[in-house]
Amino acid sequence: MFIAAILFLVGFSIVLGFPIAGALGMIAGAIMVYTSGADLLMIFIQRAYAATTSFPLLAIPFFILAGNLMNVGGTTERIFEVAKLFVGQVRGGLAHVNVIGSMIFAGMSGSAVADAAGLGVIEIRAMIKEGYQAKYAATITAVSSTIGPIIPPSIPFVIYGSLANVSVGALFLAGIVPGLLVGAGLMISIALAAKKLNLPRSAGIPSWSIASRVILRAIPALALPPLILYAIFSGVVTPTEAAVLATAYAYFLGHFVYKELTWDSLVQTVWDSGRQTAQVMFIIAMSAPFGWVLIQQQVPNAILQGLMSLSADPIVILLIVNVVLLILGMFLETIAIMIITYPILAPVMAGIGVDPVHFGVILVVNMMIGLVTPPVGLCLFVVSGIAKVPIADIVSELTPYLIALLVVLVMVTYVPAFSLWLPHLLGYGVVK
Repeated sequence: MFIAAILFLVGFSIVLGFPIAGALGMIAGAIMVYTSGADLLMIFIQRAYAATTSFPLLAIPFFILAGNLMNVGGTTERIFEVAKLFVGQVRGGLAHVNVIGSMIFAGMSGSAVADAAGLGVIEIRAMIKEGYQAKYAATITAVSSTIGPIIPPSIPFVIYGSLANVSVGALFLAGIVPGLLVGAGLMISIALAAKKLNLPRSAGIPSWSIASRVILRAIPALALPPLILYAIFSGVVTPTEAAVLATAYAYFLGHFVYKELTWDSLVQTVWDSGRQTAQVMFIIAMSAPFGWVLIQQQVPNAILQGLMSLSADPIVILLIVNVVLLILGMFLETIAIMIITYPILAPVMAGIGVDPVHFGVILVVNMMIGLVTPPVGLCLFVVSGIAKVPIADIVSELTPYLIALLVVLVMVTYVPAFSLWLPHLLGYGVVK
């Protein structure tokens, strides 16, 4: 009954339009007062403060700022032009370019929204100019942006690592193969649809002189992902320090190399990044006392017992967990899902022997699917505004690409090697 009451309060607050951070904070505070009196509110303050002082969380504002600087400073446009050289001439080529561009950009920003809002502007404009329907261009841009937080670096992996006390470096490694699988799945879906939809193909192959100029201009931008990953996995910097490195490099490219980052745009970008960071950190702060309340009231134990009573088979439990996460993804913001569900699901995963690094990948892939599922898929709203098409039109094109994402989710869930092979191979911070 108590669990049902908590879930009802959370759902009711969201329906009323309360910000998720405010809803979590108010519910946690009310339960503390109701169960133990006002004195317990001291723990509320302590938990909220402690949740935001973790060193790995310092990576969040810097990765947000790095992504925004790349969007404003011309880096994203160079990425798109290089991707176009390789697959732009096949039928549906720009749709493939869209996916490859997102895979490259994923190695820089760690944010799906940054991909959709930055690279997406260039991609949608180019696809419409090439003869693609606006709704199709918006759909491919939305689904390809989900790759951003799976391939490292990744803001959700940083948050999960802080919550689970798991190596962020191990999580970054664990996301590489699943991210590539998502890209491959989307490109297969595009190829299957290309002839049926009579998708356009780019006119002609660019000359060597044009191609070489495009590549030369993009080399500084393309150097960023390997630079970040090498610095992290060689032990030169931590993931948090790598976020600072990415920000400095993005500023250098935008201001000194491509010379598109002006002082005015820099000020606006820093302001926007600060606002986005504050939103994320407020959710994290308010979720900490909420998570404490759940644990103090033994909610995770009750849910674990409930799931075990349904089935002791890990395959069935993982299926149920995935279905629950996918449903939550239709209605809640991704970071909120992670923070709300982790205290509940972590004991469940430990009880059936799921590695916490593997669970982190399952969780993030689920959340990325949530970004493109109605009614509250954030990336759908972003690309709808860019392409100026109704969300309903985008949703009508989603089915084959959602199927591809779900197939990859099943593969990642039931074949742990996709997530754990690289961390195990490199012996990098895996909890066994």
